[in-house]
Amino acid sequence: MKRFFKTIIIVCTIMQIMTLTAFAYEKIQKVEDMQESIHKHFENRDANFTFLYTGTRKEFEDNIRKCIKDAYSKDDYLERSWLEIKPKANIIENGIETTIEVTYLTTKKQEEYIETELESITKSLIKIEMSDLEKVRAINDYIVNRYEYDYTLKSISVYSGLTTSVAVCQGYSMTAYKMFNYAGIENRIIVGKVNDIPHSWNSVKIQGNWYQLDITNNDSIEKDKYFLVGDENLLANNYTWDRELYPKALSGYYQQK
Repeated sequence: MKRFFKTIIIVCTIMQIMTLTAFAYEKIQKVEDMQESIHKHFENRDANFTFLYTGTRKEFEDNIRKCIKDAYSKDDYLERSWLEIKPKANIIENGIETTIEVTYLTTKKQEEYIETELESITKSLIKIEMSDLEKVRAINDYIVNRYEYDYTLKSISVYSGLTTSVAVCQGYSMTAYKMFNYAGIENRIIVGKVNDIPHSWNSVKIQGNWYQLDITNNDSIEKDKYFLVGDENLLANNYTWDRELYPKALSGYYQQK
């Protein structure tokens, strides 16, 4: 449950108009296209990329921070995949030359390993005849057996989890997110706190209802203590999170039976 500091440093260096040779980078005129382009670079784990914004300076200044946030927020996994984002912008003759530097948890090659490994594992676990409950159970149990909690708090990514078999909550929840997606289970990564310590876990949707699932603490505290429970269960155990940002788990799965 390590505290991770993630920063966006917006540096819009407004310089005198300069005449520069036009490079073969992408030209973007609309705000929505800027967001989409940034998202594609994030997905590709590009550590440094440049584009030329040809819309107005006011549009750019009003929207660049939101475009970056909306780009990485399209997917819970991607939202947890970066450590620092540093955009820089210069006014040149043809528009606003924008360079964005990003520090990620993993490289593109490491992400390819993660995808290959988790897709293969999920396919081996999940059978066609399984119910959604059985799929969630299989993935929960697999991760509990695969990982040990990393009390050194160094193994913060899925890649390090898969290659060392130890992980912090971020590794557990991000691994589960990927595996649930491969299994066709709608799910979220929830970011909050337990006893005022930063923590992340999952929520899953089964038969139209959402349930809380904290695989980290199912592994390190008590088996199945937080397997498909309701919000009230977590609140009673000193969990806190912004409940407006995530689906409500109105009760535990087994409370309904």
